[in-house]
Amino acid sequence: MDKVSLQRVPADAAQQTLMTIPFTLINTGQCHASSSEIVIDSLVVPATNNPLTQNKPLYNRAHYFSPTAQSCETVWIKFLDVSVPTGQSEVNMTTFAGGHALNTWIKVNQCAVSGGEHIALINPNNNTTQWFSTGNAQHIEAQIIMTTAFETDEFDVMPYVDIIGHIDHIVATFPKGVMGQINPNYIPDGSGLRFNLTQKARDKGPEFCAYKHGEQWHTATSAMALDTAQSSISSADILQPNSVALYFYDAIT
Repeated sequence: MDKVSLQRVPADAAQQTLMTIPFTLINTGQCHASSSEIVIDSLVVPATNNPLTQNKPLYNRAHYFSPTAQSCETVWIKFLDVSVPTGQSEVNMTTFAGGHALNTWIKVNQCAVSGGEHIALINPNNNTTQWFSTGNAQHIEAQIIMTTAFETDEFDVMPYVDIIGHIDHIVATFPKGVMGQINPNYIPDGSGLRFNLTQKARDKGPEFCAYKHGEQWHTATSAMALDTAQSSISSADILQPNSVALYFYDAIT
């Protein structure tokens, strides 16, 4: 093999290596067709069957289908409309099992595998995957916030990003989504309360924060009082009410 070929092989190999990073998808669309469930991922869905999630794979999806590992990603969903064509059954989602009001964010802390093929949201009202008993989910329009798996060959190493803020402020700031994972453990209020990161943090990471106060973006380094023993952070000055922050750190994933 000549010298040129020796140099080309590792370059070609590097191009074939994809890194999976979390990307928080924010999207509005019709739900995947189902007689009772809100499906957010599937092993068998064709490329046009889930407009709500744009057919993006759930981050850590393999854990749900593994017999030995478990994972639970927080998902937020807001149901916007349940209108059905004339002559078809009404979707009774607003009354079933206590019901869910339209235009209200629902924080879902659990998902489950359904039928061995789908990942469905657990209804917090009844702790099952059933959200309605009449009609079909394809007539439900909703907005969803979920952590998806994004594959890229642009980076060899990438810090983990926690997105910190009230859901409404995050949506307003990143209407199509943003790299990273929403931290559900804290809503900025200026109190300086310490809270856990979404991942276990390593020592000597970037500890970089980009944050928005009002309409202005700011940056800070080593300003979040990272405690690697607890994988927690705190900052009364940065995490003011109505702020949104992106915190970059090295994670043990």
